[in-house]
Amino acid sequence: MICPKCGFEQQDAVECVQCGIIIEKYRHPAEAVPYDSAIAEKVPARPAPSVPWNALLRLTLLIGIGLLSISYLLMDDLPGGDKILDDLLQHPVQTEVNMAPFQIEAGEIVYTITPLHTYELYGLVVSHHNCGTWWDIYHHDQWKDFINVKDLCVLWGSNVETEVYKDMRFTSDSWTCTYYWPNHEVGARFNHTCLSNNHLLSHNESVTDALLKTSRGDQIYLRGYLAEYSHSGGEFHRGTSVDRTDTGNGACETIYVEDFEVLRTGTPFWRTTFAVSKYVILLSLLLIIIRFFRSPAII
Repeated sequence: MICPKCGFEQQDAVECVQCGIIIEKYRHPAEAVPYDSAIAEKVPARPAPSVPWNALLRLTLLIGIGLLSISYLLMDDLPGGDKILDDLLQHPVQTEVNMAPFQIEAGEIVYTITPLHTYELYGLVVSHHNCGTWWDIYHHDQWKDFINVKDLCVLWGSNVETEVYKDMRFTSDSWTCTYYWPNHEVGARFNHTCLSNNHLLSHNESVTDALLKTSRGDQIYLRGYLAEYSHSGGEFHRGTSVDRTDTGNGACETIYVEDFEVLRTGTPFWRTTFAVSKYVILLSLLLIIIRFFRSPAII
């Protein structure tokens, strides 16, 4: 044997006869495989764990679609009676006025507004119609009416106090508000004089923007004039109701709006969720498309 320390060749022994070490104790750590940089270079390094972007993007897209669907169903829910402001229990206030007609211009058309009464209204929006929507063939196309920007169907008084609206259904179209009840009991609780369908006129940018953002479930305040109006582009003329008890054709209120405010938004959480989820879906789709063209085999 050869001593692992001094290299002296000798017979097998426990101790080296030259340097005196205990051979087994000295040899034990030397049995470990020595580091060989040449060998180490040949061993491939373990790759760092990669982020599963494709799976994350697909999951994000599915979550966005789910949130969009849920928020769409819930964002126009009507509030319960505990969320109704006290101001909505009062009836609209109007006072007859003797004002000269005045003119405004919109869409290169001159409109003549004839105020009949001042008007103030607090109400709960139960349905609405944007008059500039693509499928409305009347306001812009046929009537050349560019100042009736929105119709709001609202309730107040006993109709919000009793919460009868929770058991009913309301819809709006180009010029009417229609309401339905499931049985005679609900119909008997509903007060027809505490509902109005309002054709809202505006050429003020801030008022118009606020009107267009208003949706079902919002509690609103508006001030202006019950008014008739016509325009120079044809024989178009629209009047207004001045009595909440009338029904049928001509029972809608036409209001030239000077001041408008949403006092309480119906479902702010679900409306925000709906808006955010649309951007999440669009961003997810965009990133999926980008990754597909960069690495189509792994999508």
